[in-house]
Amino acid sequence: MELSKRFHIYRFLSVCIGIIFVSTLSLRAQDLPITGKVTSATEGTPLMGVSVQIVGTSTGTATDANGVFKINAPAGAVLKFSFIGFLSQEIKVTKAANLDIKFQEDVQKLNETVVVGYGTRKKATLVGAVTMLDMVEKEGTPITNVSNALHGTPGLFVNLSNSQPGVDRSTIRIRGVGTFNNNNPLVLVDGIEYSMDELNPNDIESISVLKDAAAAIYGSRGANGVVLVTTKKGKGTARVNYSYYRGAHKAIYLPDAINDPIAYMKLKNQALANENKAPDYTQAEIDEYEQGMKTDRITYPANDWYKIALDNGMIQKHDLSVAASTEQYQYRLSIGYLDRDGIMFGPTNHAKNYSLGLNASMNVTKRLKVGITMDGYYRNYTQPSYNSFWNYMSRTLPILTDTLADGRYGNSWLRTPGRNNWEHPRLIAFGALTTKLVQRFLTTVSAEYKLPFDLTYNFKMGVDKYDGLLSEAFPRLQTFNPKTGAAINWNSPATAPRFAKTDENNLALHVYNTLDWMKTLKGKHNVSVMIGQAFDKFETDNFNASMTGYLDASLSALDAGTVWNATGGKGTEDVLISYFGRVNYDFDNKYLLEASFRADGSSRFGPSNRWAYFPSVSAGWRIDRESFFKSRFIDQLKLRASIGQLGNQAVDLYSYEQAVLLGQDYSFGGTLSSGAAATQYADPTIHWETTTAYNGGVDINLWKNRIGLTVDVYRKITDGILRGVGLASQVGNLAGANENVGKVSNSGYEITLQYKDNAGDVNYGAFGNISYNKNKVIDLNGELLYGPGSTISMEGYPMYSYFLLQSNGLYQNADEVSKGPNQGNDTRPGYIRYVDVKKDGIINGDDRVVMNASSVMPKYTFSFGFNVGYKGIALTTAFQGVAGIKVYPAANLAFPFNNGANATWEWATDTWTPERPNARLPLLTTAGTSNFTQRSDFWLRNGDYVRLKNIQLSYAFPNSLLQKVKINKLTVYANAENLLTFSKYKDMDPESLLNRTDIYTYPMMKTFTAGLNVTF
Repeated sequence: MELSKRFHIYRFLSVCIGIIFVSTLSLRAQDLPITGKVTSATEGTPLMGVSVQIVGTSTGTATDANGVFKINAPAGAVLKFSFIGFLSQEIKVTKAANLDIKFQEDVQKLNETVVVGYGTRKKATLVGAVTMLDMVEKEGTPITNVSNALHGTPGLFVNLSNSQPGVDRSTIRIRGVGTFNNNNPLVLVDGIEYSMDELNPNDIESISVLKDAAAAIYGSRGANGVVLVTTKKGKGTARVNYSYYRGAHKAIYLPDAINDPIAYMKLKNQALANENKAPDYTQAEIDEYEQGMKTDRITYPANDWYKIALDNGMIQKHDLSVAASTEQYQYRLSIGYLDRDGIMFGPTNHAKNYSLGLNASMNVTKRLKVGITMDGYYRNYTQPSYNSFWNYMSRTLPILTDTLADGRYGNSWLRTPGRNNWEHPRLIAFGALTTKLVQRFLTTVSAEYKLPFDLTYNFKMGVDKYDGLLSEAFPRLQTFNPKTGAAINWNSPATAPRFAKTDENNLALHVYNTLDWMKTLKGKHNVSVMIGQAFDKFETDNFNASMTGYLDASLSALDAGTVWNATGGKGTEDVLISYFGRVNYDFDNKYLLEASFRADGSSRFGPSNRWAYFPSVSAGWRIDRESFFKSRFIDQLKLRASIGQLGNQAVDLYSYEQAVLLGQDYSFGGTLSSGAAATQYADPTIHWETTTAYNGGVDINLWKNRIGLTVDVYRKITDGILRGVGLASQVGNLAGANENVGKVSNSGYEITLQYKDNAGDVNYGAFGNISYNKNKVIDLNGELLYGPGSTISMEGYPMYSYFLLQSNGLYQNADEVSKGPNQGNDTRPGYIRYVDVKKDGIINGDDRVVMNASSVMPKYTFSFGFNVGYKGIALTTAFQGVAGIKVYPAANLAFPFNNGANATWEWATDTWTPERPNARLPLLTTAGTSNFTQRSDFWLRNGDYVRLKNIQLSYAFPNSLLQKVKINKLTVYANAENLLTFSKYKDMDPESLLNRTDIYTYPMMKTFTAGLNVTF
């Protein structure tokens, strides 16, 4: 066996060496000496470090400090000259020669186009704060959902709080949060509103993010920023591309739960003794257990449930596309497949995605161009029907039996308060399965017609069809005492077996018409005008039903049940009509001006308040194009400024109407009768939220575009925030209406720096960006809004700031306790000491103070990385992180022995005792004492982190080798995603806990993949 392994290893190494040898071999019939000099065509200065390479080989050199080079090349070979900031040149060798190469500057960087609202703009004349992500940069990385690709984008806070396959979608916030409603940005795919996470990442060309008044062209839905996704099109000769990767993933952080049953029981008893309570486990039970572990690990288990229930997951992805273009047409057709197994055991964390993409257009005549795009996604994923698996995991104990000898689910023969019905991870993961099937298609047809007088009419219609089916199974589940065999019903036999289905059918129709006019007057006055109209209609329809009375769990059809359990359903309709326009003017690409205006009418508001108007204006100055500006190292210097108004219609449908709800039964003469009533007051005058955005920026390119620097400062003020306003109970006991009450500001800056260069055959670069955002509530009409997890929103502080007692160390003795304020009858040495803010001798809710730290938005987001390449070998890295945010994990495992749950090992070593007065943690007690029930900053944790988001090593095979096997391009690569995480908080991954008050979440995962990308 050992010899066989060695043979296979030697054979593998021999093949690898052979490939490398063949790829670097250069067969020359006759080498010719080639010399020369490379200079700048505009300045005449010699260029040092220009790469000179024989095309199709790895042979090359570089120019010296005088721009001179020497190389030997066979007759007929092609020399390629390349240098950052200049256009590459290729020269065919026919004889020995001394070449004089004049390099032209590459102005393509400034001529690159960026997708903006209803069009594109040259990067050089762009006046808005727009960030563009080229998806080529993400090639080969294991991106399961498009939103996850935006980590590290300047001005964006991208947070993945759930890594479960099938639902691992990131939350995106652009320049802070400005409303108590929906803060998600508007996402458009090829101009049509659609979820970016219902796309195959491999079908995307680029993503543009509009962050300032550039989003005002979308008016009513641009207040939270706009994300524009552009899908790939066919380019050039017909090509077939196939890409594949496969890998594994594992959890980054897991709680360090106690897995020794004897240590657990003794520590639990010690916690109770510290509260002057009787032990849960007698010494006789502990002794019996310790002896039983030696011979019977079923009745006396020592289970580490995080090791039992979790293992490495699997991921694989295939993508196939064919694409081409000519002067008459272009097309790209693609299919994709993604398969993932999560890290949980059992069938309840699996996901599969199938995608279909089509992008085609044709010039029917010289004036008419038509096109069609289709993005189809079919996906399914599974999860436990009892969807609190991670909560149950946090409650597992080492004394919980996994399975009995005959395979039945076990519990524990030891009585444990709070565990009358044992939460059993294997029972949850294997016993009850929920499946979600989603089929979603976006189909868009478009037409472009060139009219006389330089007018162009564009028509686009998109239909977004979503069909979802949720199937839930709840079979009868039992656990069994491993000592007596007695059964305990985990769920009620009266409601199990039970099966349920929820059917969702949503349809969205989008119709856009625009008319464009572009003209250059007198050679330098560039003018463009666009006017347009949009119609958006959204319909939802869902239905659910469940049945019981099944003979067993073998049949899941609803008509196999005999007892009706529940039915429900709902349908909605929402319409938005818009008119918009934009004017752009620039003089000689030097003085830049843009103005836009949009009018929106929404059915979400009453007839008198449906229309709102959103203007914006932006200006720019290309200083580098001024005659007085002379600089040899500044290639571009552009100043930008903008101001605009944007809107948000994020209010529940029909909120302006007085709704009457069924199910409000009345008693007449002692008989209960069906009834209906208004339960919430409605305000018919509600209207749009309005955000006014200010932005100033500068773009600088230096040293032949080797260095790029962008700096933006901004402020956004959101006024008329739609929120519920409370009413006194005496007013009919009605819930308060949604009203326009509130004002919030977000201000900050963004800095982006890029560098790229080459030294001969070595290409290298680095990038970094940092964003700062200050969130502040300006006006709430004097109200205090209490949020989840001991948070509050009040004037002068960030939204959802922590509202907690202040801690002041630990009590060291009884004398300190007696002299301190009254904070509870159970207070004793080792307990947390709280600050008596009101100086009244009593610790209560009135002593809470606002912490100047948001629970939902970090103050800083940043990313950085580098790349280096040499003759086809490339290494890239990307780091990402956040700072200035706090987390407050509570309940199971965050606190010890919470209602019968376990504890972590730190409570055995780091708690206060008279012998450890400087301990990090207070006296060991159960979570029901005031140490934990009093919410204080003692438990507030630093949520900052820095993560190595991705590191990739790739190799692109040389053309000389690929041409022999008729392959156009072949690249192999290896990735590590989330490889390293640096954080002061170690109990769980900090990103997973942002905006949470517990640790019951699917863990963040590190992923290792290898794959290839081949083009024929």
